[in-house]
Amino acid sequence: MPEYTNDTLQNDTLLDLTALPFWQWDTMEVPAAEVDLGIPFDSIHRPREVMDTVFRKSMFQRHSLQVQHPTFIARPDNSEPVWIFGVLLLLTGLICTYHHIRKIEFLSMIKALSDHRALERLVRDCNLTRTTMMLPMGLMLVAAICLPIHRLAMPQTEWWGYLLLAAGVGLLYILRNCIFRMLGNTFENRQGVNLYIVNNYLFHLLEATVITVLLFPFYYLPGGQTTTLYIMCGFIAIAFLLRFARGVKVFLTLPNSSSFYLFYYLCIVEIVPILVLIKWITYNGSVI
Repeated sequence: MPEYTNDTLQNDTLLDLTALPFWQWDTMEVPAAEVDLGIPFDSIHRPREVMDTVFRKSMFQRHSLQVQHPTFIARPDNSEPVWIFGVLLLLTGLICTYHHIRKIEFLSMIKALSDHRALERLVRDCNLTRTTMMLPMGLMLVAAICLPIHRLAMPQTEWWGYLLLAAGVGLLYILRNCIFRMLGNTFENRQGVNLYIVNNYLFHLLEATVITVLLFPFYYLPGGQTTTLYIMCGFIAIAFLLRFARGVKVFLTLPNSSSFYLFYYLCIVEIVPILVLIKWITYNGSVI
């Protein structure tokens, strides 16, 4: 048989195998490159005509609504300051700590607000015999109520305005209790006054707890500030009426109680400061 070598194959076919086009597909999926066959595309197809750019006159020129703010306007920042969140956390921690240290259970406190014997038992078991031990109840209520008052009456001030407001209201609260005791000494009814002050402190602790819980949706619930404010005002009004009725019951059930002292107490010490506070908030709110 004849032997075929590479030279023989090239001589017989008269072809250069290296001049032929050759593609070898890779195992990976790589898009194949476009092959230039040497035939221009424009010589086969008719070139597409492109329309010229049409310029039209703007309809927003020479009209009554001209641009008033050519620069960028900053987006209003509706987020609450950091110090408000810090005050809320601090107030919540103080209320929980006070309940834990004095061992005041919530259900026992609710029962003591309507039962005289439960009130005396709570005072004895929780060691609430001195004024300094019950004073934090009222001060925590002052700190909680001053937050929405600061938002409504003086929002332009920062944390220093809140501190001044809370300090002023706290001093008035202490002065109020001093007036209670002075009237009790004047009308010789110390026992009734002391019992009434203790009852007020327990009501104020309940109000401080509920108001502090409502302050979180008041500040951080979008669109719920007005509704939460109405709820807080309604709760404070109901608590005031219950505390008022409880105080009347205290004076009527104790011996040697004076009806004139009760009338003087209701009008001067309780009702008048509340009316003055409402008037001040209304006036400042209208000015703002």
